[in-house]
This record gives sequence, structure tokens and C-alpha cells, in this order.
Amino acid sequence: MTYRAFPLFVCLLLASPMSALAATAYVTDELEITLRRGQGTQFGIRAMLDSGSRVEVLQQDAESGYSQVRTASGTEGWVLTRYLQSSPVAREQVEAARRAQATAEQRAVEAVSKLETVQTENTGMRTQIGQLEEKVASLETELRRVSSAAARPMEIQRRNEQLVEEVRALEQERDRLGMELRNEQSQRDNWITGAAIAFIGLALGLIAPHLRRRKSGWEGLG
Repeated sequence: MTYRAFPLFVCLLLASPMSALAATAYVTDELEITLRRGQGTQFGIRAMLDSGSRVEVLQQDAESGYSQVRTASGTEGWVLTRYLQSSPVAREQVEAARRAQATAEQRAVEAVSKLETVQTENTGMRTQIGQLEEKVASLETELRRVSSAAARPMEIQRRNEQLVEEVRALEQERDRLGMELRNEQSQRDNWITGAAIAFIGLALGLIAPHLRRRKSGWEGLG
């Protein structure tokens, strides 16, 4: 496709014959143009500019139809203004689009590769997590077993302490009952002794008169 655009800055044709400016322009995609030392074909050619070449417009002469430009390499000269346009030519636009597409495709490939790497890493991490979960379950089982085994001696110790307290309480009760028994035994012995003494006294009281009468009778016989 060819572009026959109006000359760049055509509106300046109605302005002053010579105007200075600094703008970016592109050589049309129709042909290769000459960069001359002056405004006209009588001036020598400094360079040939390919279609789509990017130049900086320094000034424009509406009367002669030439514009002074500077190339990307720094070469300055004059070209016909009608061979300049403000946007890149179609070829350059297509090439830029292709470069952008290639960049996008490369980024997509890199993204896919990165995604695959991440997925592989995730798979590895899931495997590690599964292994860790198995280890945690095993450790929890072992902990419950150890806790149960450790709880038995503790329970035995608590039971022993409880039995010791019960034995101590029984001993105290035994001592208390023994003391009460001894007191009752002492009281009973005292009662028996008193009763025996009273009985002996009573018996003596009953026997004594008879003994006195017999003694008197024996004395009469003599």
C-alpha cells in the first residue's frame, strides 16, 4: 500500500516563507530521496535517505518547498517537504507491529516456561507437604503413646500417695482407738479393784462378828 499524503506542515505554506522548528518526520514510503546541501537540485547530494528514515526537521521554507533536516547520524541537509510525513510509513509501522508481536510472543513463551517451572515447584512442594504431614501424624501418634506410657507411672505415683495418706489416716485412727481402749481398760481395772476392795471389806464385815464369838467361847472353855 502507498501513501500520497499531503506534504508535512502544509499549513505553514500560508505562513512566512522561512520558518524554524524542531519536529520529527519520516521519509515517505514511495521512494528514496536526496539530502542536499541546499534548497534545489543545483546543490550537491550529501546522502540518500531510504523510505521510512527518521529525521528531525530543523526549519521549513514554504517558498522553495524544502525543509532542513538532521538525520539520526547527525548529517544535516535539505529535502523536499512533500516527501516528509508526520507518522512512520506503513512498512515501518508493520515492522514495529511485527517487533511488538515477536516481543509479546517471546514474553508469552517465557511466561509459559515460568508457569511450568512454578507448577513443577508447586508439585514438589505438595510432595514435601505430604511427607511432612505424614511425619507430623507419626510424631503425634508417638507423642500419644509416650504420653500414655508416662501417664501410667504418674497415675501409680498418685495412687501410692493416696494410699500412703489413707494408711496414715488409718494409723491415726488406730492410735486414737488404742488410746480410748487403754483408757477404758484402765477405768475397768480401777472399777474391778474398787469392787474387789468393797467385796473384801463387806466379807470381812460379815465374818468378823462370828470370829469374835468363837474367840469368846474358846476363852470360856479354858
